Amino acid sequence: MPFISEQDQAAIKQLFDENFVDPVKLVYFTIPKSLLYVPGLESCETCDDVQELLDEIVGISDQVSLEVHNLKTDQEAATQYGVSRVPALLITGASHGRLRYFGAPTGSEFPNLIHDIVAVSRGETALSDETREAIGAIPDPIHLQVFVTPT
Repeated sequence: MPFISEQDQAAIKQLFDENFVDPVKLVYFTIPKSLLYVPGLESCETCDDVQELLDEIVGISDQVSLEVHNLKTDQEAATQYGVSRVPALLITGASHGRLRYFGAPTGSEFPNLIHDIVAVSRGETALSDETREAIGAIPDPIHLQVFVTPT
């Protein structure tokens, strides 16, 4: 059963078609479920579901691609992208920045994910010029994190 209804897929396709400027690459880090239960083996309960969701998003537009990495076996990519936990999703595009999601971007986070994909394609943010100037004036590199919880 698909995560995204046909009606929602059509709306997302229209949003992508009307707003995309540059292609977007989704870089996903996962730990696939093991067919065997091994005590102490790290697993990810939501990784397979997130990958299915991302596969559906990629199926909506040829402007969106998906690159999947196993966190345990592809340490080079994990180091390159600075990823140490799963599920991890990076949204990258022609602009220099990238956006990250840790955890499953489902429920109330799903619309944000779709709009973030569009924003990365356009190389735009909703920040005011004043905020951009203030951030640009910071002399040192910064690492900004936003934590969201449905509770």
